[in-house]
Amino acid sequence: MTPMPLPRFERLLDARGPALGAWPARDRAAAAALLAASPEAARLLAEARALEVLLREGMPRPAPEAVARLRAATARAVARRPLPRTVRPELRPWLSAGCAALATVAVAVLWLGTASPAPRAEGPLAMLQALPVAGEPL
Repeated sequence: MTPMPLPRFERLLDARGPALGAWPARDRAAAAALLAASPEAARLLAEARALEVLLREGMPRPAPEAVARLRAATARAVARRPLPRTVRPELRPWLSAGCAALATVAVAVLWLGTASPAPRAEGPLAMLQALPVAGEPL
């Protein structure tokens, strides 16, 4: 496998993080080839891993009691909500995708049927007269 260019490696490192196992297989293989050949890429990966550790350690941990209260409040709120209304069985066929497509076509036909045709210009330059000129609304 050919190694990826160092700028691409830097972009992927910023976008996907230093856990190379989470990268797509194609990028992972090219990154491994680059890491084997480039001390600069290895240095960038080490810096990204160190930064990730610092960020993870610096994040405050929520108190277990607070998490338990939040979960209980969420469960109570969900339990109080009414169940969703179901569609009556006799209406289900009318709500299918086929009926919706048929209704869309019917509306389009009605709309096109009521539109008045544009006036036709005559003469050798008729097609050019139909084109909008700069500043004219379409």
